[in-house]
Amino acid sequence: MVNQGDFDESLFDEKARERLKLKLEHSLNQLSAQIIKLRSKYGEMVARSKEYFEEVVQALMNGDENRASIYAEEIAEIRRLAGIIVKTQLVLEQVKLRLETILEISDVLGLLIPLISLVAEVEDEVRGVAPEAAESLRELASCIEDFTSMSEAGEEIVQVPKELDAEASKILEEAQKKAAERVKDAFPDVPKLSEEEKLVYSYISASDEELDLKRCARELGLNEDQIRDVLKRLEQKGLIQLVG
Repeated sequence: MVNQGDFDESLFDEKARERLKLKLEHSLNQLSAQIIKLRSKYGEMVARSKEYFEEVVQALMNGDENRASIYAEEIAEIRRLAGIIVKTQLVLEQVKLRLETILEISDVLGLLIPLISLVAEVEDEVRGVAPEAAESLRELASCIEDFTSMSEAGEEIVQVPKELDAEASKILEEAQKKAAERVKDAFPDVPKLSEEEKLVYSYISASDEELDLKRCARELGLNEDQIRDVLKRLEQKGLIQLVG
């Protein structure tokens, strides 16, 4: 068995290399299509989560804790799936980048090896959310194995070095971290409102005019400092946006 550095162009005749190139180009096109689909699916999830967020707020305003809880649970599930989708998208983008590099530098076939570990790690997780992407990965893995597992004499030649396994793990870890950050920014926490916050938010929602702080305080029976404090808390919870 040999390591990445032992691959030689002579191990592959021209026809085999051309077949490999065509299969890699096909895989690249499939991955590009799947990445676009995942981006679209993620955008739909963000939009749906915002709709449910508004439902949670409205239910809280109406004192319907049960309804608010139901929508909050839906948001939590959407957030979980969105995290998987973003991680999958990021990993597929890494695979796509590697394929593009291999196609540009056709003699660096050793660059294929880390993809075996990467595909094996992510395939099962992808299947539950994006089965078509999982199938594309499976086909890619088979393609790689076909062209790297046998020498001209028919002997197995591939042994994935530990550093390449580590590279695949690093890619997955970075994708997981970036996915968590992106989802956190896109999916606000479900708010829990105090009575004062409900009161002020209802007042703001019922008015189409710019908030008059003194008038609001007078009509709600609160002082201006209390109103300012409540407004800051509502902004922190993603319910309003203060200007100026």
